[in-house]
Amino acid sequence: MTISEKLKALIEEQKNQSFIDPKQATDCEALGLMISQFCKWDGNKIFESTFNAFEDSNFHTFNEKFEKLWKGGN
Repeated sequence: MTISEKLKALIEEQKNQSFIDPKQATDCEALGLMISQFCKWDGNKIFESTFNAFEDSNFHTFNEKFEKLWKGGN
């Protein structure tokens, strides 16, 4: 089983545990909950995970602005 397949299975489990109607929940909603819970609701860790996802997707210019905003810059 690939990492993506394992993650998809965990996402489906999260939907079933966290949503009244799991079929209405998107994979990204469930993954967001998983990240939040995994990071123990620590905003810095959630930022770091998000930053790395954008970086891996080549959103470098966006990430410069995102980091500046996160750090409180203008």
